[in-house]
Amino acid sequence: MDVPVRFIDSIINNPLLMQFLVHRWFFLLEYDPRLDQLRVYDTRSRTLETLDAYLGSEKPEHATIFAEDRWKMRALLTGELYGPLEMRFVSPEGVYYSREVDARPVEDPARGILYVGYAKDITDQKNQTQELLEQARHDSLTQLYNNRTGKELIDRYLQAKDPYASCGMLVIDLDFFKNVNDRYGHLFGDKVLQEFARMLRTLFRSSDILVRFGGDEFVVFLKDIPNTTLLQKTRQLSESVQQVKFWENDYRMTCSIGACFLPENTAGYSFDQLFENADWALYQAKQNGRNQYVFCDNLRRYAQAVPAAPETADIDARYLHNDLISTAFELFEKNNSFETAIPLFLKIVGIRLQLDRITIVDTCIRERSVSRQFQWTSPHAEPVPLNGNSFTKEDFLTLFHSYDEYGTTVLQADNMGMYSPQGRALLMQGGAQTVVYAAMYGEGEYQGAIAYVVCGSKRYWTPQNRRELGEITKIINAYLSKHLAVNAVSRGMTSAPEFDRLTGLLAFSRFKEEVSHKIIGGYAEGYQIFYCDFENFKYFNEKYSYATGDQLLKEFSDFLIEAARHWGECYLCRVVGDQFVLYLSCRDEKGPLHYADTLCRRFEQYQAQHYPEVRLRVRMGVYAIEPGCLSASAAIDKANFARKQVHSSTRVSAIQFDKKLEVKQTLTGELLSGLPQALENGEFKLYLQPKFSPKDLSVIGAEALTRWIKPDGTVVYPDQFIPILESTGHIVELDLYIFDQVAQFLQRNAQAGHRLLPIAVNASAVLAREDAPTQEYSEILEKHNISARMLEIELTETAVVSEYDRVKRLLSSFQSDGMQTSLDDFGAGSSLLNNIVDIPVNTIKLDKLFLTRCSSNARGTDFLREVVHLVKRLGYNVICEGIETEEQVQLLRSLDCDGAQGFWFSKAIPAEEFERRYLCS
Repeated sequence: MDVPVRFIDSIINNPLLMQFLVHRWFFLLEYDPRLDQLRVYDTRSRTLETLDAYLGSEKPEHATIFAEDRWKMRALLTGELYGPLEMRFVSPEGVYYSREVDARPVEDPARGILYVGYAKDITDQKNQTQELLEQARHDSLTQLYNNRTGKELIDRYLQAKDPYASCGMLVIDLDFFKNVNDRYGHLFGDKVLQEFARMLRTLFRSSDILVRFGGDEFVVFLKDIPNTTLLQKTRQLSESVQQVKFWENDYRMTCSIGACFLPENTAGYSFDQLFENADWALYQAKQNGRNQYVFCDNLRRYAQAVPAAPETADIDARYLHNDLISTAFELFEKNNSFETAIPLFLKIVGIRLQLDRITIVDTCIRERSVSRQFQWTSPHAEPVPLNGNSFTKEDFLTLFHSYDEYGTTVLQADNMGMYSPQGRALLMQGGAQTVVYAAMYGEGEYQGAIAYVVCGSKRYWTPQNRRELGEITKIINAYLSKHLAVNAVSRGMTSAPEFDRLTGLLAFSRFKEEVSHKIIGGYAEGYQIFYCDFENFKYFNEKYSYATGDQLLKEFSDFLIEAARHWGECYLCRVVGDQFVLYLSCRDEKGPLHYADTLCRRFEQYQAQHYPEVRLRVRMGVYAIEPGCLSASAAIDKANFARKQVHSSTRVSAIQFDKKLEVKQTLTGELLSGLPQALENGEFKLYLQPKFSPKDLSVIGAEALTRWIKPDGTVVYPDQFIPILESTGHIVELDLYIFDQVAQFLQRNAQAGHRLLPIAVNASAVLAREDAPTQEYSEILEKHNISARMLEIELTETAVVSEYDRVKRLLSSFQSDGMQTSLDDFGAGSSLLNNIVDIPVNTIKLDKLFLTRCSSNARGTDFLREVVHLVKRLGYNVICEGIETEEQVQLLRSLDCDGAQGFWFSKAIPAEEFERRYLCS
């Protein structure tokens, strides 16, 4: 029986496949599901083999496929996975080889659906690839494992180690190896290293891990070895090294060895910990004269040397979890001395943000020089000097113009071509790989910057991260200015800074001092804190100049003074930049929130009249001081948190801090400080809400959702934590985590031979704003060997409208990677009707509100029907969500919708329950 003609034609017309036709290891396949029969053809369509009961036999004919890969063939021939897939085979003669196999459904008029495809030998290609991978894992000179691979293999062993197994590590240095290079030359030095590596391969087992750690330093990791054997091997190594001879000269090799033994029933150790213990022993061997070995006598030596405990010993534990802004205010006010507070605060910031160095840099533009005012370094980094360094005008302007709206700029060591060599050396000192520079201003003039430095590896910073650094820098700058002014007073140079020099208002420190007296004294009942600023004030300065911006700030302070005057006692100050804080007792009959909103709108009207080309919006947060409030800092933090909830997407100008925001503030702190740990602990559980066909109520897919289940059993729903993660930029981490969970879920079910259904995973528009590539998504699919067609990426209509061009590029990128895409919540808010013709999605999901409103009367139903037909005619699938009644189901059937989901069918259920209900049957 011949292969279907259409498939032969497709092969012949495919140049990528034609090149394999001449290869004797290229076959054509045809699988008939009804007969459970596989036929194998040669390239001339002649039958080579017919295999009956191919998938159903207890002793399958495809037993030549490795048992671990048989599930792939089953999934391929049932349409659950798309190829091409790589499979491993063994011939009857015991020869191992690899093949690339692909098969796709083809409809035959006589026999129905057939799966036709090909199998080609890729053994040579695999061997070449494996050879390249092996080369990348080994040191080119000695052919031992390189540093990175060695650490990875040892850590992998330690993580999976049998608790009853013991192991050991040797850290070895060749004694006085520098003298070898200096006296005999580097070629001979290379020969010494090669000979030493050869000796290691002779002395140790093939299962042991031999690593050239760097230069003349080597690491030997011995798996599953008792302590007595480790002692013998160490002594044997020390003696064998001295027996090596070289015919070229009289050089005699010796080495120093540090050994560390990890006994049975001892877990939780990493490569770094064992290495530090062995390295300590190596240091003792060198101190004792070299050419000897020393054993680490206490595994806890590394634990005692770990910088984490001493690093945080002098820090109040709550500072490691609280919001950094509130921590800054509290620390600088709590400590009488700025000199005492600033090192502690820089240390907290460095630990919290995992930095290597923070430097406060003073810049003198006139003299084009910089100097260091304060600096913190981690135990892993060295301080760098700055005093006396100079810069060029061109380099300064490049840096200055690169600051964003938060007053920050991110510099990467591998992308510094816009700076001169002198500028690069100055900006990226001390092994810096990524540096965030945050500008400091005083009286509208550039005074310097704070450098937040990461060494060793590259890091990317989201806009939310940069905004936080910008806020921290502003606060440090404010207290630094006060500190410098106080020092000037002590030298008789100026008077104490009781007032803000720009506006004449109270200085922020004096404001907090006065308000703290009221709160602590119990006189703040009935008073409120109003925290306000201007949205996008940076653009106003750019449009009208900083001098005009300063003038506007003066006008705003006069406006607030006049507005608050008739309320009696009040305090007002400028915190920093365009941020103001007001303390008063508002007795507006409609409440303080209405009063705040009125203030915002009145000044916006004033600004629009005088500066019509820039729309400057006032944002305000309100906090009514409660009896339990203990400090001005706490009250200011709450009002400031409320201010941050005012978003440009709404018409609301003011928000009051309440119990709901208090929960959110607490939750925000937990998420910002504990998200990585929560993800690692698996606290975010995968839930799936099934999608059904309205026609026959069959399950056609699912949407991936999540619940945060804390260790104490508290369940946090997405509407509580998703907005927080989106506003802080951390939503991308959660999206990738859920995508990986879904891929694992599909892989597990494919391997179990279960039915597979496509699953939709939500993605945030934050990903589009970051211009982040979709490569990580593709890598996850590749890691779990899942077809991209089984995944669908959902973005909401509101997100698409707000970031249309960027989201459009993002969706196109997902589609080019083979994934389906969908537009969620269509009709819930802003409409995409004017752009729907070219939005790169496969599916449109009608929002519940859209369906409810349109189905309330005959006219709405007709409109809904036309919308559905319009969308389908444009080539999109249509799914309705939020289905809760039998009537809605009947309506969907009449509208010819492709799918539906909602509580009428099923709520979101744990992934395990979804698997039992819909995939195992």
